[in-house]
Amino acid sequence: MIKNLKIVCFMVLLTLCNQVFSEENTEYSSRDDVKAYASYLATKHDFDFDELIDLLGGAVFQEKVVRIMNRQPEGTMTWSKYKNMMISESRINAGKEFISLYRNDLKRAEDIYGVPAEVIASIIGIETRYGRITGNTRVLDSLMTLSFNYPRRSKFFKTQLEEFLLLSREEGFEPKLIEGSIAGAMGYGQFMPDSYRKYAVDFDLDGVRDILNNPIDAIGSVANFLSKKGKWKPNTPIAIRAFSNSADISFKSSFKPYMTPIELTKLGLEPQEKISGNLKIVPIALELDGGFEFWLGFDNYYSLSRYNRSKLYVMAVFEFSRSLSVFL
Repeated sequence: MIKNLKIVCFMVLLTLCNQVFSEENTEYSSRDDVKAYASYLATKHDFDFDELIDLLGGAVFQEKVVRIMNRQPEGTMTWSKYKNMMISESRINAGKEFISLYRNDLKRAEDIYGVPAEVIASIIGIETRYGRITGNTRVLDSLMTLSFNYPRRSKFFKTQLEEFLLLSREEGFEPKLIEGSIAGAMGYGQFMPDSYRKYAVDFDLDGVRDILNNPIDAIGSVANFLSKKGKWKPNTPIAIRAFSNSADISFKSSFKPYMTPIELTKLGLEPQEKISGNLKIVPIALELDGGFEFWLGFDNYYSLSRYNRSKLYVMAVFEFSRSLSVFL
């Protein structure tokens, strides 16, 4: 009884401390670290300090952002559940419709950047269901919350916040109005601010790089991202299935290929298809609801991982692209 009472008291005290912590750390306009950050940006990029403090101080802490960031599905689901969630019949039908509308633009992007049309369509479908779900949280709120109330990745998100402010100035955005994901990703392809600045393209040639509302610009931008950041290799596979010849297989987890076919055989994995040339391979183990499924990834598996560093995500894009290829 006494032990249980102590536990209850401790939990109450912890809750009160968390409440105090939240209240003290979400009034951004009065925080010294926010002021120091604003001063740094004003000096580095010639922003007006007072305007910057007014903008950043008006951000609203989002508890849901921290909560969801700590429970991403890629880190908690088996491949079986994740695949069923991401490659549903409704998403395939939406992909078919998207391809019907933008087939010429997808093919043009493939011709220019070397990225298959079905892969481009797959990413946009996985990310936002073709623009239907692009996020309804203010990017300013998300990035401020993650920069100043999420210590684990605050450095990364402070950089993204800096990029977002620069992007808004360059593109003429009103930063208070732009909405996106809980991580601050935006538009059809869910680009983070730095990726928007580096890889977004004006693919319909109307003079504006708009991946927030323009699916044609999004098509070109996704292809450009994979080509430049992902170093996409045309006419190279993404992955092939493998059979296991051993009940006990262990290997280094990686996105970048590092094994030769001979090393793979010694490991106890046999490719289901012939591996051409001298391609390096990365073995992939996907957890099912019972057992494992094995795949072998190539350079373009690594390329897709530059979009999202989750093997479940990469394999979902790959599998979904195979479903969409019949419509092209």
